[in-house]
Amino acid sequence: MIKTARSNRHLRLSASWLIIAILGIVSSGWLIAEEINLKRPLNLEQCIAIALEKSSDIKNAKLNLAIDELQIKDARSNYFPEITVNGRYNFSDKIDFGFEKENYNATVTGRYTIWDHGQREINLARAKVDKEVAESRYEQTKQRLVFDVIQAYYNLLKAQKLVQVDEKLLEQSRGNTEMIRAFRDAGKLIEADVATAEVREANDELNLINDQNAVEIAMAELPNLMGLDTGILVDILDDPDYERYIQTGFIEREKMSVDDAIETALKNRPEIKEYEATIKSLEWGLTLAKLQRWPRLTAEYDYNVYLDEYLRERENFKNFRSWNALAVLTFPLFDGGVSKRQVQKVETQLEQIREDSSKLERNIALEVHQAYLNLKRAEKALEISDKQVRDAQLSLEVTNGRFEQGMGILLELLDAQAAYAQALTSQVRAFYDYKIAKSSLQRAMGEL
Repeated sequence: MIKTARSNRHLRLSASWLIIAILGIVSSGWLIAEEINLKRPLNLEQCIAIALEKSSDIKNAKLNLAIDELQIKDARSNYFPEITVNGRYNFSDKIDFGFEKENYNATVTGRYTIWDHGQREINLARAKVDKEVAESRYEQTKQRLVFDVIQAYYNLLKAQKLVQVDEKLLEQSRGNTEMIRAFRDAGKLIEADVATAEVREANDELNLINDQNAVEIAMAELPNLMGLDTGILVDILDDPDYERYIQTGFIEREKMSVDDAIETALKNRPEIKEYEATIKSLEWGLTLAKLQRWPRLTAEYDYNVYLDEYLRERENFKNFRSWNALAVLTFPLFDGGVSKRQVQKVETQLEQIREDSSKLERNIALEVHQAYLNLKRAEKALEISDKQVRDAQLSLEVTNGRFEQGMGILLELLDAQAAYAQALTSQVRAFYDYKIAKSSLQRAMGEL
């Protein structure tokens, strides 16, 4: 019995050390994240690393894993006996035969389940499966966070690039306005032409203001996803593929077929693994529900000490103690059909979860298909955008040259400028939308 008490104490100490270890892992993660200098521009990998260490969602998911580990230890504890100590003091002004006014006694009781048709084994197996569910949910949280950071990262880069484009276009519009004013002063154009140029300049300035506001919003969203405190702003590095695309028009195309992508998703997606583990847990639960109708054999041992008599007489201690041992076989005869309905309930839940699992697979296949088509559309949009920019730039150069020589009209120049501005804007959006679409497919395949 002393050995068993030490085992129980060891379980409690192990649980305490597990919590300390989890907190230590989280704390060490904070230190790792702090090693990244936030005063320097961060690349995408660094932003993801910080988010995975400092995000509240990730921390809570890790703590859920720790809780499930403790539940496994609780399930293992059913293999050990339960020991309780009870002390009693009774004082009464009425003295019955054989009793004193003050009575003391102490009892040590040990209980142990000898036979339960494997219920302990099932509870332990079910606790392990529940941990698999928690691990799958942790992976879902992780992949969702990684994708959100990637999306916020590229949205910030896109907003910053659009501001650069707007500044370039606004500078161009201001130059055109000055040139048109000079032509007006020379008598080549009228005041209405100047007003048209000023409207164009004002529109470009408004676009710049809107995109600058989008940058501020994106700069606040990214640190929030990374788990940084409010008010902390981060500077980020551009994607090296952007400059290569601008210079050469080259992009990395997805070579995997849509069928292979769907097959990969059905193997990797943590949601599917969660449903598989949930089905196993319910199957164990069904077995456990059926076993509730079977008998259970337990043993109990009591050791009593009558302290009041021993302290009063001070004689041989053996004369003031007693013990008894018993075995109890519990067999449920009638419970109003509760156990039967419990089995039916679990069977129904199993049927529901299996149907939900089939639906999930169909939804994942659809999600992958859509993400795949979106990526292919983004790849095609990049090709078109690259050609549009080159053609619009050439058209603008020719039109601007003709206008400066007095051979063109203002409307042609403004149309060429608008086409060039639209092409530049579309090119920026197309590149970063392509990057997000690529990550979206990876997420749909469960590979983030």
